[in-house]
Amino acid sequence: MSTTDTQLSRRDFMVRSMATGSGLALGIGFTHSVIPGAHAATATAEAFTPSIWFTMMPNGHTSIHVVKSEMGQHIGTALAQIVADELEVNWQDVTINYPEGSAENFAVYGLAYTVNSGSVTTEFDRLSRSGAAGRIALVEAGAALLGTNVEDAVAANSRVTDSVSGRSLSYSEILTQTTIERRFSYPDDFRGIPLKNRADYKIIGQSKPAHDIPSKTNGSARYGIDVHIPGMAYGALVLPRARYGAKALSVDDSQAQSIPGYIQAVTVDDSFGKCTGWVVAIAETFPAAMSAAQALEVEWDPGPHGDVSLEGLLEEYRALQADPEVGAPWVDQGDVDGSLANADEVLESEYTTDMVVHATMEPLNATVHQVGDTWHVHTGTQSTSFARMTLTAYLAHFLGKPAEEIKVIVHQRVLGGGFGGKQDYDEILAAAYCSHQVARPVKLIQTRETTFATSFPRTPTLHKLRGSIQGGAFTAMQHDIVCGYMGPRFSVGKAYGSDWLQLDADDGSGRDIDQWSIGGSDHWYTLDNHRVRAINHDQTTWAVQASALRTVSNSYNYFVVESFLDEVAHRLGKDPLELRLSMLTGEGTSRGIPNAGYEPGTGSDYYMDRLWISLPWPSEDSWIPYESATVGGAKRLANVLRVAAGKAGYGKRMPKNHGMGIAVSAAEERQSPTWVAGVAEVAVDPESGEIDLQKLTIAMDMGIAINPVNAVAQIKGAALWGASQVLSERLTVKDGAFEQHNFDTYLPIRLSQVPEIDVEIVESGNHPSGVGEPSSTVVAPAVANAVFNAVGVRMRHMPITADAVKAALKAT
Repeated sequence: MSTTDTQLSRRDFMVRSMATGSGLALGIGFTHSVIPGAHAATATAEAFTPSIWFTMMPNGHTSIHVVKSEMGQHIGTALAQIVADELEVNWQDVTINYPEGSAENFAVYGLAYTVNSGSVTTEFDRLSRSGAAGRIALVEAGAALLGTNVEDAVAANSRVTDSVSGRSLSYSEILTQTTIERRFSYPDDFRGIPLKNRADYKIIGQSKPAHDIPSKTNGSARYGIDVHIPGMAYGALVLPRARYGAKALSVDDSQAQSIPGYIQAVTVDDSFGKCTGWVVAIAETFPAAMSAAQALEVEWDPGPHGDVSLEGLLEEYRALQADPEVGAPWVDQGDVDGSLANADEVLESEYTTDMVVHATMEPLNATVHQVGDTWHVHTGTQSTSFARMTLTAYLAHFLGKPAEEIKVIVHQRVLGGGFGGKQDYDEILAAAYCSHQVARPVKLIQTRETTFATSFPRTPTLHKLRGSIQGGAFTAMQHDIVCGYMGPRFSVGKAYGSDWLQLDADDGSGRDIDQWSIGGSDHWYTLDNHRVRAINHDQTTWAVQASALRTVSNSYNYFVVESFLDEVAHRLGKDPLELRLSMLTGEGTSRGIPNAGYEPGTGSDYYMDRLWISLPWPSEDSWIPYESATVGGAKRLANVLRVAAGKAGYGKRMPKNHGMGIAVSAAEERQSPTWVAGVAEVAVDPESGEIDLQKLTIAMDMGIAINPVNAVAQIKGAALWGASQVLSERLTVKDGAFEQHNFDTYLPIRLSQVPEIDVEIVESGNHPSGVGEPSSTVVAPAVANAVFNAVGVRMRHMPITADAVKAALKAT
């Protein structure tokens, strides 16, 4: 029985995993006529694998090896375009595969992890060099076969041509006549590989149809939920008593025993700190498993968070914020206290945001079984690497075996949505435990209700802001943020021995700050006096399992910063566009990064590079730094703001109760930004408070758009995500459990609420940055600012509901 869709040949694996010194050996070779010891190809021509990132078959067909997750963003197509352009291979000869998540492939490819809109940003340089290395080797081999000088040979359209004689050979003809054996090591030998001038790109910048679309439209794409293993049983989860920390004290399955196909109830081992309070009903079919899960009677200990409520959390947030001794400065520049003390006026505001959840169309699922000494996992995950590591540790824990004796392979499937919600692995662990208990394959499928109940939402937040107005100018800003940090859940920071994944406070104290929860507040505006105080509410982290969700902290922090800046503009009597442009000058710094960005050519210092692209993982100095995405800084942000405002006709006369609002963002993080501006047009019904979001205009500078049509699709999708969050999405907690369990109570926007979306891509030609998330961050503040301009009420809570607007209008 086959257990995987993607198999590496023994020779392919050996070629990819060779090492010379500290670098990875990349198989590139020559014929014997160029290098002594090389040999002519026989009739059994071998595949050409000049780097770990692609393989070219003797017929010229080229497979790009993609370790990023496909979850609707068509990332494989974009990465393949990067390789193919430098390789000069015909696009119709390019396919994509996804190596399985094994220890062997981890040693070859490093960490497989898809988050933070970082795939193209971090992979662009090395994939370009990989394609260029292959092209160089093919040109050298082709020149030797043609009997010409390498300098006179050029590659284009899968052919090497002698520019003097005009004679040429296809890549296929070269590979069937000779075997290329030269080797380069990554990163050392890659540093000297010359790349194309960007003006010469032929495939990069073209709107190629995504490779995954045909299989998704004809039904052949395999999602995790499609997996079938002969002899497997099905598992359905009982709704836990609390989101985290509950314990199942006893399980009565007497009623479930009457359900045809019911096998048994399994109380999952949660001593590892995962799957707390999970009880799974096992049956021969999934409908039977669901019925059994509802029939099981469980006695619960609600655990330490069983009385947590949203109202109680907010009370504690306010108490923490009122204590000047708690928290640490994320940004600490200038004399904020002095400026506030000497202000002509101090503008004060409080903002709050609710939890939101990923709500992917494909419910969480995993199929796990053991074959011999190997555990096989079939699922769609944002990290096959972390899924494998987590399950290995869990198996070692409950089996009482050394981790090195446990072998796990994760067979990646297409994801039916991700958004940060498929980088926790509880369903994998539970399926493995159940499989061990019943001694057969188990497919655990979460229902919509249990998916919501065990979700990993964005934290609720509280923000207190004070702005100094002096002499007709905005002179200082104090921003306190109270929320649940997500980092501790992933065991990162000084307390866990992985300090490099948590950034330090800005006061030199070395205190950890969870940048994933605070980022975005370190904005790009020139403001001499600026302080951001980060305050962690630890119980939130654990009680609701606070986690990453598309744009991470930018979604709420930009809502607050950009809304407050509008408040300042109106208090100063200035147009919000004018105020922003006056502050986006590139002067000053924040957290050591100039507001003008780094100089062109400066290598990226993004801490996540070590996580994503180090080989071997996670070693320092084991990758080639690409150009920092900060280059250009605030002036690029000002530029997209001008573009968006101009396209939207900002400043035009609006009908009564209609308004236009603007906002900017540099998501994802200050070390790795994408520059985006948005304009929202709304109509507000003053009687009902209903907001009609009529149009969004988005301008984005991502440097280079690898695939423009797909970039526009991603920008629109993210904008809709932002619109849904600001208009309706809300997750609440009571008695330790989430109150919303399906789309009848958790309310994404409906089709009738989808606005017109106008997108303008601004290609500056800088190193490419991410497009999958950033546009969502400007929608909420742009809508809030538009509502104010339409009916004169300032909405300081997200989501902005019709009832809240109506109440605010009534209070005026």
